[in-house]
Amino acid sequence: MPGVGIAQLNRRLLLSGVACGLLSASARSARAQAGPRFSAAASYSAERGGVSFLVARHGIMLAEDYPTGARPDARWPLGAGSRMLAALLAASLAEDELLRLDDAVALTLYEWGTHPIKNTISVRALLSGTSGLAFAARDRRDLPTALALEPAEAPGLRFASDEAAYILFTELARRKLAGAGIESDPARYLTARTLAPIGCVPIGWTRWPDGAPRFDDGVALSARAWAQVGELIRREGVWRAQQLADDHALREAQRGSFAEARAGFGLWLAAPSRSGPQVRLDVDTDIWRASSPAPIDLAMAAGKGGQRLYLSRTEGLVIVRQAQADGPWSDAQFLTEIWRDL
Repeated sequence: MPGVGIAQLNRRLLLSGVACGLLSASARSARAQAGPRFSAAASYSAERGGVSFLVARHGIMLAEDYPTGARPDARWPLGAGSRMLAALLAASLAEDELLRLDDAVALTLYEWGTHPIKNTISVRALLSGTSGLAFAARDRRDLPTALALEPAEAPGLRFASDEAAYILFTELARRKLAGAGIESDPARYLTARTLAPIGCVPIGWTRWPDGAPRFDDGVALSARAWAQVGELIRREGVWRAQQLADDHALREAQRGSFAEARAGFGLWLAAPSRSGPQVRLDVDTDIWRASSPAPIDLAMAAGKGGQRLYLSRTEGLVIVRQAQADGPWSDAQFLTEIWRDL
């Protein structure tokens, strides 16, 4: 095949499905289908700084593309796409009977025990962004500041996508684990207990100055590894016929709250806003799905620069797109190209 480099050949094979990988050891990889699939979506991603692209259905790889010639196991920062791992951490703790979503956070963060409002904040409110706590622009981003925050209003009334909730939830998890006498670092616990068994390795964690792992914006994963996380959440915690993470917690992670129907636990949801157009979110969630043919149960983890993971329980889909440059990006256009080839 004169004039075609190895990277180009690999890309063509991956797009056509010949070089399919495996999301699950229990699944058999798909054979190549007639003609390339998802080439338009892959090109749309690549032209906007994309470094990886992956589509899997029911755990079987349908397409995979690395347009810059990067290795499939190369890790890329997820940005705020990291936040979906907080939902998986909660589901892992719940499966180990160390946490319930409706427990009061003050049962573990004892500093809040006598506060008339903060002692009513639940774990669910922290994870859903409805605790009423958020950093001000000039606040230090650290645990003492987060613990001392005063609620802007009562829990459940307003949504905020803010680092404070993730700092507080990470500390809650650390104390739960330490109290149980097991690995007290939430990142190491989650990696050893849940991520390694599903093949989500290697994983990179950025940490705050005090050593706490950053579940808000600090994870680096390969496209395949990130897809494994999406597949476990899509399966509601079931892996190799075993309940690896709590199904109730993972279903709740994909549901909106009274305050914001478009946000779950670290996930953006394909749901209409109940708050009116004046409420701005980190992504334009009314447009990303509404103007595409994607299903209403589509959920999305999104990071700056177009880092994306989409999952749909009804369609059995997990889609990953990663980038190394921050350029213009339309989720609706990308999803339209995906659904054109499904």
